[in-house]
Amino acid sequence: MTGGNPNRGGASSTGFFLARLIVWCVALLVRLRALRPMTSVPLLATCALSACGLLPTQTPAPIVEHSYIPTPGETETDIGEPEEPASAVAVPEPASTPKPAPAPKPKKRVVKPKPPEPALAPPPEPVESPPPLQIISTRIMQHEQLHGLLDAEVQRPGGKVVGRAVDVYVDSSAKPKLMMVNLAGFLGVGDRKVNFPWTAFKFTPNSKTAPITFVPPAPPAKGKPADPVPKPQPVNEAPGNFLQLVDSTVAQKNGTRIGRVVDVLVDSQSEPQALVLDLSSSLAEDKRHIAVNWGDLHVLTRNKQESLQMDFNDAQLKAAPTYAPEQPIKIVSPVVPAAASAAGARLGRCSR
Repeated sequence: MTGGNPNRGGASSTGFFLARLIVWCVALLVRLRALRPMTSVPLLATCALSACGLLPTQTPAPIVEHSYIPTPGETETDIGEPEEPASAVAVPEPASTPKPAPAPKPKKRVVKPKPPEPALAPPPEPVESPPPLQIISTRIMQHEQLHGLLDAEVQRPGGKVVGRAVDVYVDSSAKPKLMMVNLAGFLGVGDRKVNFPWTAFKFTPNSKTAPITFVPPAPPAKGKPADPVPKPQPVNEAPGNFLQLVDSTVAQKNGTRIGRVVDVLVDSQSEPQALVLDLSSSLAEDKRHIAVNWGDLHVLTRNKQESLQMDFNDAQLKAAPTYAPEQPIKIVSPVVPAAASAAGARLGRCSR
């Protein structure tokens, strides 16, 4: 499009050729008049076809893609004068314009002090879980400090063995009163069981000879009669309120069987310290032995018959260590919870 219309030169040349063609045709018609009609028709057609070649052929313009940038002169001609903006509609002024309100006075900015940040409390210390409740207490003693009563040898002061200990009798306060001794005869012939007072014997747990010695009475003081020598008493003459320990059954408060007494452990002061119980006869059928504290033994009378009782429950019996002759002796006692003992004390005060 730059430089005007490109087809203007082509139109002028085409008109020139058409004019020549018309002149040529007229001259041809004039000449054909003189010829015959039948001859003139094919000749005229031939001349017409041959005349078509006289028309100029137009070469097609190449297609070129380009951006057109108008010149400053064309810009002014094509765009023309800018249109004038429409005049704004005149708004009639009001008769009386209100006075503008006075500007509000700026308010003073009040700066409030920031509240003090609360002090961060230290994180709470982790609460340690309370230790498990203690249900038994244990007292440890050695075999040199205690000796079993059952089947222990009994000797005279000179060292002659006269028999073996068989059993012990206690009264209603669980204090030892009599010891049953099996006096030896000659070659086992003439053995007999007799009772002696508990105070007539001395215990020596760590002795290399007999651990039990028959002790004669002390010599009398001046002016006082001598104490009689303890004499053996038949077993069937033991007082009825005395209770034998060996092979006796120990029960709980509710009457449940705990075990069977198989031995009594005595110290060098002739004081019993523990009972050895066989738990195999209990309901749990725990086939082992335990040593229980002598001070926890109670003698009760039920249906006019004495029985042994200890305040152990099943859990405490399971927690009790096993008694073994080759290991230190662990004597156990039941532990009463503080809440239960306090409740028992309150009930006792109320009953008063």
